[in-house]
Amino acid sequence: MMKSITGKRSGIFWLYGLLAIMGVTFTLMYLLTPYFGDDWGYMGVHRTSTGLDGPYPLWQFWLYDLKHWLHANGRMANFLASFFLGAFPQWMSDVVLGGAAVAGAALIVRLGGLWRTESYVSMSILVVAAYAMLFPWWDMMFTIDFAFNYPFTLAVVLGTAYLFARLKTADYGIMKSVMVIVAGVVAGCMHESATLPLLCGAAWWIWRGKRWRSLTALQRRMLVAFAAGTMLATLSPGIIFRAAGGESWRVPDDPGWLLIVKSAPVTLIIISACCLSMTLSRAMRRKFSELFSSPACIWGIAAVMALAPVAAGGIVGRSGWFSQAYSLIFLCYWVRLTDIRVPKAVAAAAATAAWLVTASQSIATVITGIGFNRHMEAIDRAYMESSDGIVFAEDIDYLTRQWWTLQRIDHRVQDMYYERKAFADFHHKSELPVILPPEAAQIDFATLEEIKFPSGMMIVSADMVENHGDTATVIPFMRDGRPLYLIIPRRQLAWGERGYQTSPEDQ
Repeated sequence: MMKSITGKRSGIFWLYGLLAIMGVTFTLMYLLTPYFGDDWGYMGVHRTSTGLDGPYPLWQFWLYDLKHWLHANGRMANFLASFFLGAFPQWMSDVVLGGAAVAGAALIVRLGGLWRTESYVSMSILVVAAYAMLFPWWDMMFTIDFAFNYPFTLAVVLGTAYLFARLKTADYGIMKSVMVIVAGVVAGCMHESATLPLLCGAAWWIWRGKRWRSLTALQRRMLVAFAAGTMLATLSPGIIFRAAGGESWRVPDDPGWLLIVKSAPVTLIIISACCLSMTLSRAMRRKFSELFSSPACIWGIAAVMALAPVAAGGIVGRSGWFSQAYSLIFLCYWVRLTDIRVPKAVAAAAATAAWLVTASQSIATVITGIGFNRHMEAIDRAYMESSDGIVFAEDIDYLTRQWWTLQRIDHRVQDMYYERKAFADFHHKSELPVILPPEAAQIDFATLEEIKFPSGMMIVSADMVENHGDTATVIPFMRDGRPLYLIIPRRQLAWGERGYQTSPEDQ
């Protein structure tokens, strides 16, 4: 078996310690990350910088959600994101999302049957480390909207599955039934890529073992409510429109098979290891029937079926979130039921290395994030005080630096036109932010024709601007009454980044 690090009762505290470090550092990362990406769109539904003066008053959240269901998707995750962004201060959302992030890891271990099991502490730590290090946190998972759609959704769905397993009492009242039904509907609506595969796995397990009648009344109610919520989200007109090619303008990041390789490598590794062991080991083949008669088949089927949205969605990264989580739960069952044995020293060494790497990376990223947050706050303050949107500061690209952050710091950079525009619109500013090198503060813009900076940036007049094609981003701005242009060499795209956001002037 995967023995504990110490072989004593204190070994379990290594798992608790890692989860505690993740809870603190992940929450801090949410607190340090400014609004980014889809956050602007969902926040702008109900408010701007001057208060609840968005196009939809907060009490009309239901009307916005209905229109979102009709035209975009029926995900409860997006409804919650828009409500939290509109109704609560950012820190409140960040604390909730930090808790959800670590809850997802804890629930994977618990549902896999490893929680508080001394013999599997090393296995538990490795599973938590895989969640913390190998999942696509780099794909804007520390922004509020994406966090609601993936880490938060996973925590809600797995939490509901855990509650379902504990509803074994035959006694129930009306209030308890209502709460169970509401929980099932809400969880089912969270995200169709998470709930539809899990529903299919549960349906197969119940049908194959003829288990429906053995479920308690509360379990049956929750399961029906979960199925209803799943259908409500999956069959929303917005999702059907997208599935039918309504977003034909969206170019897939990669071919379907490559999307699966990049977005769900954990699933592929676990499936390959399972198939290989079944092929080479007669003992494993004898365990096959027992394995797939257990709840392991729910998670195994869900992990495989969740690969379909990965291939069809066209997006690399976050699309593999749920498949990988389900495959880790399946792995926990597989290791326990097949009694896989690993030398204690090997298991302890692997778990210790995973613990140290995960904790160190989380802490180092937060330390880097503190400097980043201060830098961005200084730029934002200077922009708010500027009459023409010009800020003189180092324009540091944290998307790819420092390497140990593993691209977990998300922020607007100069070539993200729509990020800059959303920021300006939210603050009711007519001029978009333009960050010029600090040396430019000494320039006489009234007579400037062309100047190049050590960073490779250039500022040129209207007479000197030329077509730079794909080699640079051209940002127009006004200074001293003159139209000028900031020319920035194209930076190296971060892993999974989906191209440049060109401005209307570049098109």
